[in-house]
Amino acid sequence: MFVLFGWVKDRTEMGRALSCYCYRCQRTRDWEHWRETEWVSFFMIKTIPFLRTNFVVCSACREPIQLDAVRSRQLKSPAASSDLAGFLEAHQLSQKSEVQRRFLLAHREQTESREKNAA
Repeated sequence: MFVLFGWVKDRTEMGRALSCYCYRCQRTRDWEHWRETEWVSFFMIKTIPFLRTNFVVCSACREPIQLDAVRSRQLKSPAASSDLAGFLEAHQLSQKSEVQRRFLLAHREQTESREKNAA
């Protein structure tokens, strides 16, 4: 008997997650919630979901940030959106040097003050 099995990855957009500042785009953007599921497949048919991973993705620059289980549960609670926004900011700035962080934070302040003055 011949059995054909393998792995298949499937990505699904779950909807809008939150709106917060993206340091890559340097603007306030909507972030989308995406879920990636790895399936065990038999004869090229997805049968058993094996692993699920949640991401938030910037709607403009498409930068994905993987979420752990705690952060994934925060997506369901609108009250926790500020915690999630803080996590995204910390994650994006953690990859920068101190000089880059100061520049990006100063640029954000200037952009937000210009937007407030224009409104």
